[in-house]
Amino acid sequence: MSQPRILIVEDEAIVAMDLRLHLQDLGYGVSGLASTGEEAVAMAASTRPSLVLMDISLGAGMDGIEAAHHMQDLGLPVVYLTAFADETTLTRAKESGPYGYLLKPYDERTLHSTIEMALYRHRMELELKASESRMRAIIEHALDLVVILDQSGRVAYSSPSASKILGYRPGERIGTPAIELVHPEDLAVFAGVLAELLQNPGASRTLEIRILHKDGTPRLMEAVAHNALEVPGVHGIVVNARDITERRQVELDRQIMEAKVQQAQKLESLGVLAGGIAHDFNNLLMGIMGHAGLALMDLQVDSPLRRRLHQIELAATRAAELTNQLLAYSGRGKFLVEPLSLSRLVDEMESLLETVISKKAVLEHRYAPDLPLIDGDATQIRQVIMNLITNASDALDERTGRITITVGAMPTGPLTPCLAGTPPEGESVFLEVKDTGSGMAHDTLGRIFDPFFTTKFTGRGLGLAAVLGIMHGHQGAIQVLSEPGQGTTFRLLFPRSEGTHGQDLWQDRPSLSYSSQGTILVVDDEETVRSVAAATLERCGFQVEVATNGRDGLRAYRDRATDIRAVVLDLTMPILGGDEVLAELRSGGGPGTAVPVLLSSGYSSSDVAGNLQRFAPIQFLQKPYNPGDLIQKIRSCLGE
Repeated sequence: MSQPRILIVEDEAIVAMDLRLHLQDLGYGVSGLASTGEEAVAMAASTRPSLVLMDISLGAGMDGIEAAHHMQDLGLPVVYLTAFADETTLTRAKESGPYGYLLKPYDERTLHSTIEMALYRHRMELELKASESRMRAIIEHALDLVVILDQSGRVAYSSPSASKILGYRPGERIGTPAIELVHPEDLAVFAGVLAELLQNPGASRTLEIRILHKDGTPRLMEAVAHNALEVPGVHGIVVNARDITERRQVELDRQIMEAKVQQAQKLESLGVLAGGIAHDFNNLLMGIMGHAGLALMDLQVDSPLRRRLHQIELAATRAAELTNQLLAYSGRGKFLVEPLSLSRLVDEMESLLETVISKKAVLEHRYAPDLPLIDGDATQIRQVIMNLITNASDALDERTGRITITVGAMPTGPLTPCLAGTPPEGESVFLEVKDTGSGMAHDTLGRIFDPFFTTKFTGRGLGLAAVLGIMHGHQGAIQVLSEPGQGTTFRLLFPRSEGTHGQDLWQDRPSLSYSSQGTILVVDDEETVRSVAAATLERCGFQVEVATNGRDGLRAYRDRATDIRAVVLDLTMPILGGDEVLAELRSGGGPGTAVPVLLSSGYSSSDVAGNLQRFAPIQFLQKPYNPGDLIQKIRSCLGE
């Protein structure tokens, strides 16, 4: 769910800025600040905020109430801000249909509850209007029909609407058996209701039944049949029916949409949880990776302990990749693209893949020699491989079978047949997963990449949709071959890389001999992060000042501003966040306006630091990082 954006209309600048800070603390976005009614109307029309906080008493020109009327025309909810108001003013304010009032001075709890109630009411009103429009459309186009049947079940009378609904000319069906109009599968229901009515004068029955249009298509009718055989002038079975074909389809679509929305909300909640776990986990990994890196820097090149420390680093790096998957799931991740060897990537996953497949499945690998590299995100491609292998194992359905992973190269072009994506030009590197399972029918094959579509009872329908999204991110394509009973083959086509080497986590890094001097301020609420950063920087000759939160960090900088050469700043901290600290540094007018700042976070740079570029000079370092990463960034910050 997107962040609500609020337009503040207040002619007192200090009050407006204070209100803006309160709103941001509460998690709202601020679409703009307006000090006049005219400015507010123009800004609302261009930015379309979720809510307008409107001061009733503005300066010269259009007052808040008049501006609120314009907001009403734009369909925007308004909450009034006022310090006082007479009866006349309140009467005028009520006419603009406000969603609430906030009496100055207000506390943060009242502000939050008033905004939430206004947003909820506006949302409910929009949903109600949409629902009313849907039902009005259904009613206006659902013309009832009236038919009278005689004792033999023949049509004695049909209303003009019956001709319109069923396509027959007026009077065309008079004298013909009504049963000829009934869908074959509903004949027994119709005959049973008719027989029961004929035996019970004055009785009524309701039923849903499909009636055949003249062109042979069925129309679903909601009908009430009444025995009026003893009513003078009628002498028959009166059937009042309403065509509910479209209404039933709308209901089915709504149910499907509600199920999708519920599923999406569930996934969104899981995403928030996953993002929080990943952020905290990255801080823990900092201690493992950081201290392992420091120990490696202290060891001789030929020390037997280096391989053990490499193992620790490798395990921590893999764990960091898992947190990146959590961040991607929460929508805060990004692709970290580098030259990769697909065959090596699959080979590293072999033991993991063996644990996720059925015990009756045999996993085979086939790698072509001397394959080109691809430009890819190792974590995302591992997720793709895991999803495809899991699907292949499920397709075997506890039967004995074979899953074959093949990595090779092939020429591709615009004419290469693909179920999804555009095939790369020239030579492609492919990853193929083939199973001997149940296969898929043609109609199933056409829906496998649809979100929420699944053929598994416990599935959530996102596995192949995620595969498709990741392949789009890698400018790749997907071929799928499947027949019922013949198994399924997924072939992923990747553009070859122009790079000459892939990532090598086992490559021994040289000792870092960088040396400098001066003071570096490290601001982070995690003790593990502070200790690793301080130890790394002290090795290089720096003096290190540390602070545990944003407020203390600002105080420490102001106390030693002339000595501090750079600031390592965590973005997510209590009391004052890193973005607020950065804003304070840059707005002070002193040395802080130019001091290099290295931002650090467990979230990705594109999502966290993108809006902070106006505070340059800044750089970004994603957690968890090793000592070498920190030193490299500090050197870059200092231009050394």
